[in-house]
Amino acid sequence: MDGQHRLGGIELYTKTTNSMLNVPFLAFHWLDEDEEIKFFDIINTKAKGIGTSLSRFLKRESDNLSWIATQLIIDPNSPLYNKGTLIGKRTKEKHITLQNVYNFLLLLIKNTKIAELPKEKILNLTLTYFNCIKELLPVEWSDYNQYKLTHIVCLNAFTIAGNKIIPSNYNFVSNQLNIKEINKRMSSIKIFDWSSEGTLKYLKGASGSKLLAEDIIASVEK
Repeated sequence: MDGQHRLGGIELYTKTTNSMLNVPFLAFHWLDEDEEIKFFDIINTKAKGIGTSLSRFLKRESDNLSWIATQLIIDPNSPLYNKGTLIGKRTKEKHITLQNVYNFLLLLIKNTKIAELPKEKILNLTLTYFNCIKELLPVEWSDYNQYKLTHIVCLNAFTIAGNKIIPSNYNFVSNQLNIKEINKRMSSIKIFDWSSEGTLKYLKGASGSKLLAEDIIASVEK
């Protein structure tokens, strides 16, 4: 019914590599012509692609950032544990998707030498950074409704700020992060009003994240 081009690709692959390949497929038996036409139309007009979060999860063994993002959600020691969903379906409790975390990582390592580090090291740096935020503001971190701290717009702001903060406190010779200095400097985030009805109430989108990130960086650098 469909997939002839895939069969051609499979045949070319097996002949070129001289290997066997297991191919999952779905077969419909004893369809008449009208049923074939109907199924073909449904498959080619109404089929839904997989979500971006699920796609990242499936690529976790071949893509470093997808692997790191997955670990940040499934690791019990991660501050995003119990707040994140792997398949992209948000709930009241799990409002951070795997794609959101992937985007955090892109912002965190963009144009830095951090991006050249092994994935395990990037994971540990990210865990340390976000755990620092959680430990400084445990109440705000745990209450999504009353506080904006773990809303995507604010988390994006922290990752943009982290892009400056982490490299400036990382020794690339010894491969060590100055955790004491990070904790000391990040304590300045306590001065912000993180309540949902406070000054950040109407903060939204990428522009809002950039503005907040600038304020966070300024407070940390004082």
